[in-house]
Parts: sequence; C-alpha cells; structure tokens
Amino acid sequence: MSKKYVFTDWTNVEPGYGTSWLNETHPLTVPSGIDLRVHRPVIKDEPFLTPDMPWEGDCLNGYGTLLREGDKLRFWYESFGTRDGFNDMESFLCYAESNDGGKTFFRPELGLVEFDGSRRNNILMHAHGTCVLSDPSAPEEERYKLVRVRYNPDDPDRHWCRIIGSVSPDGIHFTDLEEPILDNPSDTQNTLTIDPVTGEYVLVTRQPYDYPSGRRSISMSRSRDFRHFPPSVVLVNNDPLDPPDWDYYTSGFRFWPDAERGALMLVDMFERIEDTFNVHLFSSSDGRIWVRPFGREPWIPRGEEGAWNDKMVFALNGTADLGNGKWAVVVNGTRRGHNDSREEYPERARGQYRLAVFREDGFLSLHAYAKGEFFTIGTECSGDPLEVNASLPVEGYIRAGLYDPSTEAYVPGFTPEECDPLGRGKIWQTVSWGGKSDLSAFAGKRLSLRFELFKSDLYAYRF
Repeated sequence: MSKKYVFTDWTNVEPGYGTSWLNETHPLTVPSGIDLRVHRPVIKDEPFLTPDMPWEGDCLNGYGTLLREGDKLRFWYESFGTRDGFNDMESFLCYAESNDGGKTFFRPELGLVEFDGSRRNNILMHAHGTCVLSDPSAPEEERYKLVRVRYNPDDPDRHWCRIIGSVSPDGIHFTDLEEPILDNPSDTQNTLTIDPVTGEYVLVTRQPYDYPSGRRSISMSRSRDFRHFPPSVVLVNNDPLDPPDWDYYTSGFRFWPDAERGALMLVDMFERIEDTFNVHLFSSSDGRIWVRPFGREPWIPRGEEGAWNDKMVFALNGTADLGNGKWAVVVNGTRRGHNDSREEYPERARGQYRLAVFREDGFLSLHAYAKGEFFTIGTECSGDPLEVNASLPVEGYIRAGLYDPSTEAYVPGFTPEECDPLGRGKIWQTVSWGGKSDLSAFAGKRLSLRFELFKSDLYAYRF
C-alpha cells in the first residue's frame, strides 16, 4: 500500500553533494529552484456558531475539537454561561454537529446537565482545557477519550493543576477515570492524539512544573497507557528571535492526516504587551524537532480594527476533511483582549466559531517560482501507482521520473522526459509515462523520485 509524503521541512528532499569529497564522485542530485511555501486558509465570512444560548452568554471559548466521522462533522466546544463570575472550572463542554459538510451546525438536546432549571441543552459536563479523541483500536466502551484540567489550589505541593481523563462509547456520555492521568500546570487547551507510527497516545500540554522560564511554553508526554502518562518534556518555547513578551499559549498539535511522517502545531501566540493573540504555524517531520516555516509571521493574524477578531484569534483542535479536496480547522475570535475587563466591554461577547478552509494537504507545499528540480530521498516503492497532489497554473508543469540510487541512473521508460503531462484543476492525480502507470514490478525496491517543476506547487505525493 502506498504511503503519503508531505513537506514539513526538507526531510524528504535529497540534499546531494555540491562538491565531492577528495577523490570521491557523487551523482548530481542536488536540489535547485525550490522553496517551502506556507499557504494560509480562507476563513468563512459567516460564523457557524455564535453565543446565542443562555449557557453560552458570556463566552464561546477558544478551546474545542472538530472531528469528521463518516458523513458527519462532530464538534465539542467550551462555553461560559454567566457574567456574575468567570471560574474556569464552571465552564461547560458542549456538543454540536453538522450533516452538510460544515455549512450548518445544530445543537442536539442531550438532557445531561441542568442549566437554569432545564436539561434542554447541548451541555455534556463542566469541563475546561478539553480535547476529544476518537480511538478506533480501543474497546467499544472506551472508543472516545477526553482530557481536561482540574484545579487544586490547596495542594500542599503547589501542584495546582492536573489533567483528568475520561472515556466514552459515543463521545457524549463520559465516565471519569479514578486518578488524574498527568500532573501538569496546563490550565488551557490540551491536545490528545495517537502517533500513527508508534501507536502511542500523545498528550501535548503546557510546560511541566519547575520549568525555569516564566513564559508559557509547549510540552509533550507519550504513553501506551491512557491512564498513566510520564512527566512531560518541553518541545518549544519563546526563543531569542521572538519578542520578549510572547508566550506560546496553546499548541494546536496534530499529526498531518494520513501522512507517513509529519506533524503540525497551530500555536496561539499570546502577545502580553498588546494583550492579543495570533495563530502561528510550526511544522515537524517527527513531532519532536520543530521549525517555523513562516518565521515570526502569523499563519492566521488577528483582524483589522472593528473586525470580529481584532483582538484575539485562536485555532482549535482537529483537522476535518470537508470533501471535494477541502480541509478545515475551526478558528475562534473575539474583540476583547485576554485581560480586558468584562465590565469595560459588556457589549463585546467573547467568541464565534468559523471554519478556516484550505486545499487538502494545503498547509505547506514545495514550490517552484520558475524552474525547480529535486530528488526525493530513497524510499521503498509500494508497487502502487505514483500519485501527486499538485497545483499547476497556466503553462506550469510537474514531471516525475524514477531514479535508482544503486545504479545512479533512471529506470528505463520512466524518465522525466517520458512523463505524461499532468492536468490542471485537480487535487490528486496519477502519474504515467507513455500511458504506463503500473509500478508493481518495482514493489519493495528502493527508489528515488526526480521531480521537475515550473511555476507549480507540490503538496504531497503517494508512492
């Protein structure tokens, strides 16, 4: 079965040798004319949820999870229903879903939690700092996992915040585990997911206890047992190229859907002096070593003065396939800053959820402004046809060839010159050479791919 390869960094690109060492000789496999391009999403003009219900009246929070299951989009989110106080432990975990690809969401009446004398609402429980995971390999009664935080202000060891785990057969009716799954000061959105390579549960939080920096940062803990996680380890934090007042507030961690290797973080960057949030993109080939392909520029910046998100914009957990070659993440925005007084801005309700939509695999691409070329690192051929997710403008092209590193030569009949033209306006398409696309004869053989691009973007390939 073919594997999907994406471009989080230069990992899949063969660097080659520009200058041979001493008397050695090397084939000319160096890349040229290419760069990594970051693509911003298009945020829908209209929100799909606004704080219309009494239990949402003070805030739709910047924490939640969007998942696609079959033809349905499922969305878990947090709200606050009172202006008399703002206690994180009194926030609600609510549920909504869409049957039309995210055009509209509805709130089912769940009858689980009483609010103002009625259970006719979509509230699941009191919860804060949540993430929901669908775990297909788990027993049916634990198909869904939930993490959230619990404050312990009177703890004698100063461990004032712990992460609680819950399990559910349906994503609606959750049962708490007896003991906290991790002792960690993470009082905002956490992320729980599964490493597609190792099968481990991955819990991404804030920094561990006793971390020396006074700024918020992002940490990770891995475990094969959902009930017990070891102490977390810091992944990224404010570095010398960041302004000194920036905090990495939440991680927005996700493995790149269906990719052989690749992980992303949509980090809510808290700028303390301006009291604002912007969303920054981090990428990694393995989930441990991270780069910032957009530099210090936000992936999703807050809006202009007067916009719905002119003070803060957040990215929530989950990447959903909308179909027709479109993916989406949920963003939330507000016109109140992180520390703005609610009494000072009573007319500015906090939060409204919108879909940020982009091309499938469209976080990053390998781009050629004019003519570019590169070899991939050698990988085992699956025997399935080569497929590419690529964008070709007018007069743009992408050609591919099969290259055998052991012979330092192209496979006969599969050179870039013999590659059939690719079409425009498609998402995934099969590569062929003189009408031939069957690669079953090369199954298990280690090959490289040679790509030649002109004015085009290569988002991913399957090989």
